Amino acid sequence: MADDPDITNHFSGDYTALEPAPTPEGLRALDELGTIGEAKLKSTGFYTRIVSAAPAGRARAPAETLVLIVEDDELTGSLIETVLRTMGYPTRRAGNRDEITRGLAANPMPDLVLLDVILPDVNGFDVLNRIRQHSALKDIPVLMLTSVSDRRDIGRGLMLGANGYLTKPALPSTLIDAVQAIVAG
Repeated sequence: MADDPDITNHFSGDYTALEPAPTPEGLRALDELGTIGEAKLKSTGFYTRIVSAAPAGRARAPAETLVLIVEDDELTGSLIETVLRTMGYPTRRAGNRDEITRGLAANPMPDLVLLDVILPDVNGFDVLNRIRQHSALKDIPVLMLTSVSDRRDIGRGLMLGANGYLTKPALPSTLIDAVQAIVAG
């Protein structure tokens, strides 16, 4: 985090993080992804599209992969945490802007962020955008895990740099598959 250690300012409500402007080609590609995702959602009850894995390097074992779970619903957060811990992943939880800031700034830094969109005082897309624009956080893989499932929202998440998008409700095995695909390296 030596590049830009000021995470608190970067995630404050006063800081403006502009979203990147999409290109016409990018929008067409996202429309195609969104349409595929919408059809998949209707037929299977979930959608996941892994865009890219974690930055190249050695594959991490679950015990070496700290997951920051950003989820404001206590029951859902507990279930996600139980599933991940059962598979050997250490976890940290956050449910609002201040907790997200502390969760990202704490040592060790998370190796993966599971990010909900609907949060009490911040939008998950804004959090994703801020992560991607922060020099010390931009390479942390982010898996959107949310009930927001409109194709435009899926496209927005992918355009902002999510490594994957998984809609709730999701089977625990699907969550684990998505996490493993992203952190495999």
